Amino acid sequence: MLNMMKADMYRILKGKAIYIIFVFLILTSFVSAIGISPGHIGMSTSGSTTIDINDAEFVEQLSKAKSLKDVREIMKSGGAFELDKAVIGTNANLYYLFIVLVVIVLCTDFSNKSIKNTLSSAISRKKYYGSKTLLIFLLATFFTFFNTYFFYFLNIIINGKEFASSLLEVTKVTILELPLLYGIISLLICFAFLFKKTSTFNTVAIPFILGLQLVVIGITSLFKIKADWFYNYEFQFALEKIAQNPSTQYLIACTVLGIFYILIFHTIGYYSFKKSEIK
Repeated sequence: MLNMMKADMYRILKGKAIYIIFVFLILTSFVSAIGISPGHIGMSTSGSTTIDINDAEFVEQLSKAKSLKDVREIMKSGGAFELDKAVIGTNANLYYLFIVLVVIVLCTDFSNKSIKNTLSSAISRKKYYGSKTLLIFLLATFFTFFNTYFFYFLNIIINGKEFASSLLEVTKVTILELPLLYGIISLLICFAFLFKKTSTFNTVAIPFILGLQLVVIGITSLFKIKADWFYNYEFQFALEKIAQNPSTQYLIACTVLGIFYILIFHTIGYYSFKKSEIK
């Protein structure tokens, strides 16, 4: 298993995708730090900062800003807040980087048909599944903490300590988010073993989070259904709430939900892989 992981890492480091991830995280960190506002992909929420986005006067001031300097001055006029924790609250953005990791670690084996040669050697399906899953989790964990710490220090340099929390606090929040992050990674691994081809995997995985949000919100709005459970525990919303100092009960619920995702998606993914015919 260790030899497989070493071989995969050698192949990944020789490619470009892993370095594109670094560049993307660095660029988005600069954008968030300079704009004093965390960017996010998905449904817009009001929990990203302590700034009230429903404040008409504040929104009007931002719309009339003529330069980045004006935007920064307006954002600072709204009062200091913990920008680093707000950025961690938008870690749902990492979902799209996790897709890239699953593709370069796992899906390329199916697309290039190299998996057949690997399994025909002394590697069992159990070891193959375990090595691929472990490597994806390790890489995802590394990039998650890289994103947290790089932005933490960048934010202090650009905006000062009044817009920062403590290093211990951002570490704590990131750790608390890990069960849900691992849960969504497990979903992507499950998708990879179910659909196998990179093209099919991307077609399903890329729009999945946003598509699910739109479908649920559309149904609940159309039929006037209360969806408090959705806004509390949907992936993006839950990560934002975790960054906002929620109750211990809520944190336990999110942890249990993440563990449930990990167990159910790996069970489906592994047994699908175990029973499938490799061509």
